Amino acid sequence: MSRARTHRRRAWLPVAAAGIVVSAVTLNALVSHELSSATDASTTLFGEGGSFAEPMINKLQADAASTIAPLVPAYFDANIDQGRDDFASGVADYAVSEVPLTATEATTAAQNGRSFAYVPFAASAIAIGAVILCSNDSSLTPTTLCPNLQMTVPQLAEVFTSTADEWTEPVFAQSQGGSPITPIDASRSISPIHEVDPTALNLGLQTLFLNNTVAKPIWESFLTLNKISSDTPTEHWPTGGGATGGDEQVADDLVPVNETDGVAQSNPSLWGQGAIAPLPVDWLGLPRNIPTFKIMNAAGAYVGPTAAAMTAAENHITFDPATNLVTFGFSATDTAAYPIPAMSYLIVPTSGLSQAKATALAAFIRFVLGSQGQADVEALGAAPVTPAMVAAGLQVAGTVATQSGTGMSASTTGTTSPAVAAEAETGATSQSGSSTDLTAETETGPTLAATGGVPWSLVIAGALLAAVGSVFRRLARRGVLVRGADR
Repeated sequence: MSRARTHRRRAWLPVAAAGIVVSAVTLNALVSHELSSATDASTTLFGEGGSFAEPMINKLQADAASTIAPLVPAYFDANIDQGRDDFASGVADYAVSEVPLTATEATTAAQNGRSFAYVPFAASAIAIGAVILCSNDSSLTPTTLCPNLQMTVPQLAEVFTSTADEWTEPVFAQSQGGSPITPIDASRSISPIHEVDPTALNLGLQTLFLNNTVAKPIWESFLTLNKISSDTPTEHWPTGGGATGGDEQVADDLVPVNETDGVAQSNPSLWGQGAIAPLPVDWLGLPRNIPTFKIMNAAGAYVGPTAAAMTAAENHITFDPATNLVTFGFSATDTAAYPIPAMSYLIVPTSGLSQAKATALAAFIRFVLGSQGQADVEALGAAPVTPAMVAAGLQVAGTVATQSGTGMSASTTGTTSPAVAAEAETGATSQSGSSTDLTAETETGPTLAATGGVPWSLVIAGALLAAVGSVFRRLARRGVLVRGADR
């Protein structure tokens, strides 16, 4: 198998810095060089999305059993909204997202002759990572971290609305295995971290708070205080503040990793003491091994973000065979199910790809849904999808493989099914007090419509400009850690 290329935002630093001062003539030269290189778009199967499922996508692409030769797989971590935008406009061959295309994005895709389908491939927990030390040690020991951390949904709402300021407050009197949390002084203050970039983490937390009768007024008071009139959950943190740099940077804020050797900081006193943040489960493990809270579910049980707990959560889903979209429900009797779930999808074109790319993408879908691909998903803490989802995804793979077209063209008619278009317009099954619907975000974003083919000069220019902004957000993040921005 050809080696996968992973494009993370930090990898664009040299290009982005040059992009600040580059002239239009130089930019055109860069574009020409890019297109003439051996790694041009015709030889690369290009995926784009946020960082939520990035470790899983990297692992799946790097697996020797994932054969798409002679094409080379690549994934660019932009953000979840930009990934969908670029898929709709034809810049990306497929997207990775936890929410469906918006109505505007679906319209753009149709205008560009791109019909599409969803392939659910991983059920992930939105974990609540935290660094609270109960012993001031220079190296990790069994007693360094406060053990048995647990929290109810209302307590979580108090944390992320800055209603609570310290871990020693009475509200957390039973949050250490039924006893008060006993942190050292450096870990006493609560430092909530949320992301400024659009992410399913923001959407998941907001939906969780609104679906809990005690947490809902806490959350709505926070919105009122910040003069926010709508409580509709979105991928954006409602106050607009937060941390930049995606999930990797947030994970580093909790447990820093040396970029040179990839080894986590061994001295826990140098970790993000007192910090708490939502993170996708695939960012928790090696090299950081980030500690997490157990969260109380609808049955009153404290449950950690494990693959087994997400498998239990899948027992309460509604799967729509017309769209392949998933709505998670909650059981008042299932003590094993994790209460903050999310489903990751491949969003794939069913028209407009060249035959070579269509064949490669279909092969990748089949691998991802096969036993080895699902084992890769589970190895990073997510749960495999259900047999019904696998069957539906394999059906999509067949459609992808047999699509016609040698690339996107404005003369091609989009054939997105009415059900998919309606889903993009309104979101999935309506929310109720007993379900979490992470597909209900309907915010629209900017789009780029290709006419007669993909405008590569504009695409690459746009990528450079986006990279500049991303890099400087990361630099700003490292210079000044944004925590508790809404206090």
